[in-house]
Amino acid sequence: MTTIIPAADQNPDPEHDRHFVTALARGLTVLSAFRPGESTLTNQQLSARTGLPKSTVSRLTHTLTCLGYLSQDPDTGRYRPGLAALVLSSSMLASFDVRGVAAPLMRAFAMEHTISVSLGMLDGSDIVYLETCRSLAKVSVQLTVGSRVPLATTAIGRACYSGLPETEQQRLKPLLQQRYAHDWPRMEEKLDQALAAYRAQGFCASFGDYEADVMAVGVALPSLSPGQPAMSLNASGPAFAFSAEQMQQGIAPALQILRDRILPRS
Repeated sequence: MTTIIPAADQNPDPEHDRHFVTALARGLTVLSAFRPGESTLTNQQLSARTGLPKSTVSRLTHTLTCLGYLSQDPDTGRYRPGLAALVLSSSMLASFDVRGVAAPLMRAFAMEHTISVSLGMLDGSDIVYLETCRSLAKVSVQLTVGSRVPLATTAIGRACYSGLPETEQQRLKPLLQQRYAHDWPRMEEKLDQALAAYRAQGFCASFGDYEADVMAVGVALPSLSPGQPAMSLNASGPAFAFSAEQMQQGIAPALQILRDRILPRS
């Protein structure tokens, strides 16, 4: 399931927003606690992930189950996303027309280069995967639609950041500083280096920065309309199969061509 709601670091302050519906926000927080690849969660696990009291979570899961957004296993009492949540997430994904254009081109790219390729969207200080295609290689990067990865340490995140207007980059920095705390100076230096590299060569890289055994390059997608969330592409593969030179000289230029085929420049 893909449940995408505004990131926590973008939410308004409920104490100063009379239009903010706390009960609704809590229900969406429970739905967002489910992660790709997980089958079921208990009320206790949901409470730990959301920071909400277990009694509150119990009432929310009961309500969400009655509405069809969760379903409960009668034997274990554990919860999984329900059909209503699937319909909601499918409708959201369908609103991004670029996916329909990108998906077949991404599949062809993955097969030709024996590498995983993904399309992501900026959400707070994360990138959420909207589409991902894996090659037929026995070993590939295991991320799916709905997966979240950090902006600062991934190729897809660094590329997305690098493609933003400077005003948007500056707006993101307080969120990133809050996220990384004492490690922010090092992360900011990494982002500055990624931005310089993007300006010089047109792509960003993450060679073992996010996962030690993963090599990745990324490119930003130009915005089609004002207000559209920033998006980017990456290609990633295992370090034993792809060297930094192969990624920089072979995969990155091919990824730039893929980007231009998806969103031709006027």
